[in-house]
Amino acid sequence: MNNLSKYIFICAITAAILFVAWYFSNILTCILISAVLALVGHPVMEFLTSLRIGKIKMPVSIAALITLVAIAGILSGVILFIIPLLGKIVSEMSALNLEEINSKLAIPLQDINIKLHELFPTMDKGFTIEQMLMEKIRAIFSFSLFTDAFNSVTSFIINTFVSIFTIVFVTFFFLKDNSTFPNMILIFVPDKYEENTRRAISSINALLIRYFTGISIEAIFITIINTLGLHLICGVSFQMSVVLAFLSGVLNVIPYIGPLTAGAFGTIMGIISFYSSGTDPNLAVETLKLICVFTATHLVDVFIFQPYIYSNSVKAHPLEIFLVILIAGNVAGITGMLIAIPAYTVVRVIAKEFFSNFKLVKKLTDKM
Repeated sequence: MNNLSKYIFICAITAAILFVAWYFSNILTCILISAVLALVGHPVMEFLTSLRIGKIKMPVSIAALITLVAIAGILSGVILFIIPLLGKIVSEMSALNLEEINSKLAIPLQDINIKLHELFPTMDKGFTIEQMLMEKIRAIFSFSLFTDAFNSVTSFIINTFVSIFTIVFVTFFFLKDNSTFPNMILIFVPDKYEENTRRAISSINALLIRYFTGISIEAIFITIINTLGLHLICGVSFQMSVVLAFLSGVLNVIPYIGPLTAGAFGTIMGIISFYSSGTDPNLAVETLKLICVFTATHLVDVFIFQPYIYSNSVKAHPLEIFLVILIAGNVAGITGMLIAIPAYTVVRVIAKEFFSNFKLVKKLTDKM
């Protein structure tokens, strides 16, 4: 087989694999979620399997089951805790008199609106900041957003339960035998590259275990800090504080963009919550307090949490991470930004293992 034929064959095989991955994307997504959960549960598995009572060692199957139950319990607990709070807040917000809030916001924002129109003469004369905010709030709490998602309740429930069952089933076996997922990959690897692939998978597992464990701990701490700050310093109700703090912890998984989005949304919702409680807050003071809480939490995250997580897990320069996230965001939006760092870690490990003779690869992987 000449070189041209070989390259055509490789391209054809790659295209076929990509097509199969796209066609069975739902199944592939469940498998990837299971792999992530198995990585997060790996430290628990190691701890349980290391326990001994005399000469008796805990069976791997029992350890995997306990780990799986622990993960499911934590996720279920978070969902059962957040959903009632979120439902109550949505109910309260849907009963707001938005026109009244709009008129209250118009007074302190009047000077800012005048300045905006002076700076941008071509701006629509009817544009005001409070009007824009009200439109966004109406969109957030418009129940028509939910009708499309639940237009087929039966189908939704069936698909959800099938996905959950698949994830639970696959995660159990990934936890029980941590070679299951690597062996699935090795099926598609030629024999001469099998050893390199095994080393790459081992390195990827080690890096991703540290990364996913780190961001889970980071999200928990950010949720706690923001809850305390919003409730104790800003005076936001405890229910709203928990929901906004939890949202900021989840969005923080998206580096750079996530904290900004959470801070902006949290500040707006915090102000709205003051008006919904019947108080007439000092807009400038309360806004500043809310911004300070989110900013302080973000600074703690940037200078304490992230250096440890990113430097000790993915071992990449912050500028690399920033560029990768921007590129991933342009290509695949929020989903791309969420998977950018794990995917980049996988690519770097594979590049180091198979293309280490290239100068660019050496530069990008010299800290690994």
